[in-house]
Amino acid sequence: MIIDYAKTLDRSEDEIIKWKNRIIKINNKLCDKYYPEREDYSVLVGSVGRGTAITKTSDYDVLFKLPKSVYTKFDQYESNGQSQLLQEIKNIIKELHPKTDIKGDGQVISIEYNDGVIELVPAFEQSDGNFKYPDSKNGGSWKITKPIPEIEESEKQSKNTSKSFNYLCFLMRQWKNHIGFSFKGLLIDTFVSEYLEDESCKNKTELQLLEGLFGQLSKENKEQSYWYALGSNQKIYNNDNGKFVTKAKKALKKFDGATEESILKDLFGYKQSEQKVTTEEFIENKFIVDIRFNLKIDCDVLQNGFRGMKLTEYIRSKFRLGRGKTLNFSVVDSNIPSYISVDYYWKVRNVGREAIGKERGQIFLGSRKQTERTSFNGNHYVECYAVYDGIVIARDRIKVPIDVLYGR
Repeated sequence: MIIDYAKTLDRSEDEIIKWKNRIIKINNKLCDKYYPEREDYSVLVGSVGRGTAITKTSDYDVLFKLPKSVYTKFDQYESNGQSQLLQEIKNIIKELHPKTDIKGDGQVISIEYNDGVIELVPAFEQSDGNFKYPDSKNGGSWKITKPIPEIEESEKQSKNTSKSFNYLCFLMRQWKNHIGFSFKGLLIDTFVSEYLEDESCKNKTELQLLEGLFGQLSKENKEQSYWYALGSNQKIYNNDNGKFVTKAKKALKKFDGATEESILKDLFGYKQSEQKVTTEEFIENKFIVDIRFNLKIDCDVLQNGFRGMKLTEYIRSKFRLGRGKTLNFSVVDSNIPSYISVDYYWKVRNVGREAIGKERGQIFLGSRKQTERTSFNGNHYVECYAVYDGIVIARDRIKVPIDVLYGR
């Protein structure tokens, strides 16, 4: 059942063809500038190239191989030839997509569509099979990337495990998107690869295999500075304090006496739309969900004549909320860069017998803050989503336990 569900997360043939055609058009446009003929000089890398991306993935990482003469030209610039190269590529693609938002900063040219982005890197293939690429930051420099060994290792793992490698990678991506935390794709693939190489994985049931993977993740050192990527041994830096470790420990608790279906529902959002009330909406049906950053919401619980408390303090103390309180929800922490302008959407879901006929669950546009009031009993919850260019890049949920008779 678990693997059957994982298979549904794979990219569809229509999705694959749509993005392939977009990449071919960009490839041909750049060929017209840099080569005498139109051939395939594009290398699909990242999670898509490794075969571990899930459906509705929003990022397609592509290297475009340029002739050595182009490197020689821009390397001779007195100041930041790397930036000049990126701008030249950007302007060529702009001719192909005049109405598309195209950015050429840092290390990539981002071609943004309404359902995702192609991040194109102009690259120069080296004699060892690695690629040199431009970095325009700090005055400009050339850097090396090694995607081919990562792709080859992923393909090897896929073959050796009858695609269990791919399915577990799919599940980990769906987990981080559903629960809402940052977990780098290359790091996911690396951990899954290492896990499947352990002899103890042999002859495990699907449920045991999944539980074992969460067990391995929960034992990682969240203070570690970096890990080495599968195949290439490139460093994958720990930019979010190993948040996946804490999340994996919580996930492990879901396995105690639980069924496969309940685990799939709790950790991956399996069949969530089948349990919805008439008015309820799910963010996955409104936007692409690709969590890249962390977001934390909390709530100031206020009532006249009483000292205010944080909702997380109530939850930690196992208190329930009484009637007549004002709840001021807000985004209290996030690592979304300030240069990314996001819209905040909210969902307030009330549950329980008293909510019947008065259910909420619509998703609405708001701001960094949202005010509610306690009305009737139930284990309600509130969710917040940070949306950028039609993609949910961060999300968080907080429980709102209300008991109008015995709550505090």
